[in-house]
This record gives sequence, C-alpha cells and structure tokens, in this order.
Amino acid sequence: MGSGFSLDPAAPMSEAVRHVACSEIDSACAALAVPPDRHKGVHDARKCLKRLRSLMVLIRPGLPDPVYASLVERLRTIAKGLAPARDAHALLDAINKLFGDAEGDTEGTPVPALRNWLRERRQSAARSLEGSTASDAILGLTSIRPAMAGLAVYPDGFQSVANGLRQSYRGGRKALARAFASGRAEDFHEWRKTLQHHWRHMQLLTPCWPSELSARVELSRSLSSILGDDHDIAMLQHLISAPTMSFASPDVTASFLKQCRSRQRALRRDAKMLGERLFAERSQPFAERIEAYWLAAAHRTAKSEPVARTSNVVAFGEFGAAGRRGSG
Repeated sequence: MGSGFSLDPAAPMSEAVRHVACSEIDSACAALAVPPDRHKGVHDARKCLKRLRSLMVLIRPGLPDPVYASLVERLRTIAKGLAPARDAHALLDAINKLFGDAEGDTEGTPVPALRNWLRERRQSAARSLEGSTASDAILGLTSIRPAMAGLAVYPDGFQSVANGLRQSYRGGRKALARAFASGRAEDFHEWRKTLQHHWRHMQLLTPCWPSELSARVELSRSLSSILGDDHDIAMLQHLISAPTMSFASPDVTASFLKQCRSRQRALRRDAKMLGERLFAERSQPFAERIEAYWLAAAHRTAKSEPVARTSNVVAFGEFGAAGRRGSG
C-alpha cells in the first residue's frame, strides 16, 4: 500500500480509502497528543481533518447519503472545536505576512491595536487548549475511527471516484465564475474551499500520473495561498470596520481600508489568471481523462503482481447473485 495522502491504484478502492482515512485520523490524534507546541499540533490536526473531508467529497457518490452526511458532520464538529485555538493565531500570522512583523512599521495604522487584541484572543484560546479542547478532539477522532475503518465504496472501483471528481471539479469552475461575477469576499472564500478539495483530490490521485497531477497540486496550492491572503484581508477589514471595535481614528481606519482594497485587487488579478488556467477544461472530459490514467495505472500494477489481490468488501447484491448462480 502506498504511503502518505494518496490512494493506491493496486488496491481495491474501498481498501485504499480505508487506509488513507485511518492514517489521517491516527496522524491527527498524534499531533494533538504532543503538549510542547499545541498550536502546531492544532494546525496539523486541522489539516488532517480537511484532508478527511476532501476524501469524503471525492467518494461521496459511492456512499449512502446518510453515511456521508453523518461522517462529514462529525468531522466538522471536531474541526469546529479546534477553530478558536487556530483562528487568532492565523490572523496574527496574516498581519505579519501582509504588513511586516515590526511594530514600528505600522505606526499610524490600526495594526498595533489589532495585534494586541488578537494576542489577547490567542492567549485565551491557548488556555482553553490546555484544558479540554485537545482531549475532546482526540475523543471525537477515536470515536469516528471504527466507521472510517469500515468504509465501503460501491461500486468498489474508480467509477464512484470519477463521479465525485467530476462533481467537485464542476463546483470549482462554477465557484470561480461566481466569485468574479459578484466580487464578494464570501464567494471568493467559497471558491477557495472548492479549490482546496481539488488540490487534495489531485494529491489522492497522484499515483496514476505523478508528474501531471503533482503540477496541478502545486498550482492549486499557490492559488489557495493567494485566496487565503484575500480571505485574511477580508477578515481584517471586517474586524476593523465593526461598529463595536475601535482600533484607530475614522481617518486612519479609512486609509487602512483603502490600502486593504488595493492589495485585494492585486491578489484577485493573480487569482483569475491561475484559476482560469487550472479550470480551463470542462468537467466531463477532465474526469474521463483522470479515470483513463487511473485505470491504466491499475492495469499496469495488476499485470506486475503474480497473485491477484482480493477485497474483503462484499458488493451490494453479491449474495443474491451467488444464490442465483448456485440454484441454476
């Protein structure tokens, strides 16, 4: 079985999915169990949870709707519990990235006051983290592991994945168009979510054609970083503009917001160029092309293995078919 966040073309699909899902859960638990650097642990655990949710999106057509809905909701609940511990930390990182980390460079802007407010939020979240937050998340991950270890995709082949890939990719194309049509921060954030699914789907499927799909992973990652900066700026604008907040005088605040909008326009120009390149192909031919790569890789690995692998997953209706064969 291949290592890391990728599906193995040599394995039955359900087996490959279970291997990836359980590996991510184990990695998330391990990250949260190490006390010295809780923030890094939370960051790493949240990445595992995002990868798991992307895996669920990819295999969704092969799962019963109640199973999919239940697992995704449980993963979302675990991630939500970890969010406050990460959000203040992430916004502080964003301020340093966008405006530099030297205090003197931001005099005459709302940034110093905003930094202080976020530091207090981070300390409060850190105290909560040292309490029950991490242990609650580990408990949630441990409780969901048996369900992940028993996942069965039907039919147990690439067909369900191809359908999931087509639907997710089409969602990315639509989200791109919607974001640039509306210009709303919420729509750019939604596009980023679909993009992150696409990037992780390409990671999962990389073994079928490493050079091409790795290039798509890198392009998606670059675009996601740009849209992440766009979202951080939108969050900072929202905080600074909130009626209940007062980080600077109205004139200083207005000047700062103008600076934010200028930076956002530049980011969105770059995002448009990369996004149109990444989503140039229509969804049906894109999914069919990746499916052809996968089937070729699976055929190649099957030919190189002297003994055929078997799956312990029983397809729906198999017993009925066996009974009919026996009675004939």
